[in-house]
Amino acid sequence: MASHKLSSLTPHVVDAATLLDHPNDNRLFVDVRLGEPVDEFKSYRDSHIHGAVYGQIRDVFAGQPTADSGSLPLPAIADLQKQLRAWGVDADTEVVVYGPSPALAARGWWVLRWAGLRDVKILDGGIKAWVAQGGPMAQGERVPLPRPASDRLLLTPGNMPSIPVAAVECLSAHVLLVDARDESSFLAGSIPRAVNLPAAEQWTPGSNLRTVDEIRTLYGQAGALDGAEVVVYCGGGVLSALSVLTLSALGVTPQLFVGSWSEWNKSAARMARSVDERG
Repeated sequence: MASHKLSSLTPHVVDAATLLDHPNDNRLFVDVRLGEPVDEFKSYRDSHIHGAVYGQIRDVFAGQPTADSGSLPLPAIADLQKQLRAWGVDADTEVVVYGPSPALAARGWWVLRWAGLRDVKILDGGIKAWVAQGGPMAQGERVPLPRPASDRLLLTPGNMPSIPVAAVECLSAHVLLVDARDESSFLAGSIPRAVNLPAAEQWTPGSNLRTVDEIRTLYGQAGALDGAEVVVYCGGGVLSALSVLTLSALGVTPQLFVGSWSEWNKSAARMARSVDERG
């Protein structure tokens, strides 16, 4: 099983060869970015998968942060619906997300699934894998034609397991809390009782997800596959979205703390608990 790709376990991960071998007239690629908006949009315009639209996380897959929220709170469902309708998405559209890293794509995947879209996939290996398979590329910006009113999409929130900060504050000792950030960020400050399992260890330098056996080993060492309830978080709900995807492929249904550390650290009382644990 060590050589198996994660796509062998879940319909939510797909490789470039499969997409190219199975054309779909109702397929939309979304190029998911999070860096400096001007630079990211230029990079998208310079080269993207043919037919892909540009999905800046701050504008599409997150709402405006508040004084008490994390840095990337969930978007208003009406705003997300408006954007997807503008992209020509209907309830049967196959949406394929990709980005500079699998985690960025996973944020798009998680939010779309949370909003009720049924057919959302992450392109394993992203644009590099697509180019390697001879997939068509494009420049400029794609502006899709909206669907007819009769085909309009109706989204509903809450279709993925998530947990608010108040519930994280009083987690049972039997819950495994996974911090998906890198080790240095984790050591600088974390939620009490969290275990550090960096999501970045789950993909290769070429942006391909690691094999089923490799990912299973990473989680197994922390006891995440032993039947315990699992909650995952990171800095702002990006890296942890990938942890949700990979854990789900292994048969675990984790809850995502969307606000993550960027919401936890907004409270002096919560930060005091974190400091006390480090004590």
